[in-house]
Amino acid sequence: MNSKFQLPKPVEAHFYSTNDNDPITFLATFDDSAVVIDAGKEYHGKAAIKEWSDRTYFGDLLRLEITNAVQDAKEIVVTAKSDGDYDKTGLPDPLYLDFYFTLENDKIKALNIVLTPLCRMLPYKE
Repeated sequence: MNSKFQLPKPVEAHFYSTNDNDPITFLATFDDSAVVIDAGKEYHGKAAIKEWSDRTYFGDLLRLEITNAVQDAKEIVVTAKSDGDYDKTGLPDPLYLDFYFTLENDKIKALNIVLTPLCRMLPYKE
């Protein structure tokens, strides 16, 4: 895996459109039959993804700060610090999430969002 590379355009646009509160550009990054898994719930197709993102991304004014990105043959994994107007009860502070992207034909085919493991949230000490 490589930690220094240029994010593919749909992945980059996913984060920019989130932070710019731009749901039209956000939705355009997804394939028509894309699947999103967030907090264990699945959303199939653009209509379901739009409903989910209107509620959890744009309704909560989500802001994502990329802290790491790696790519292998199958997927791109982006770690981001998350903030917004959502209920933070019981969540780590700060909240880091891993975004597992699978791309096809320059579109997001699948996205799985999970909590970043605690061991990767802690600063490295020599």
